[in-house]
Amino acid sequence: MVETDKFLVTNIRQYLNSDNPKLGEDKLIQELSEFSCPQNADIEHFLKKSAIEFTKKNQSVTYLVLSQN
Repeated sequence: MVETDKFLVTNIRQYLNSDNPKLGEDKLIQELSEFSCPQNADIEHFLKKSAIEFTKKNQSVTYLVLSQN
């Protein structure tokens, strides 16, 4: 996880492999369910439907970039 004054960058694998009860697959699914991208439905679909499974299978690496504001 990389933090700056404006952004938090994390690989979703950190959510999936964490022992922290505030993280984990269920929390990641909840976080991703709140995401929307009206300008690109493919991005939204990938995050909500494929990113976790692709990460578990080592087929992709997905990073979340979250605003600190």
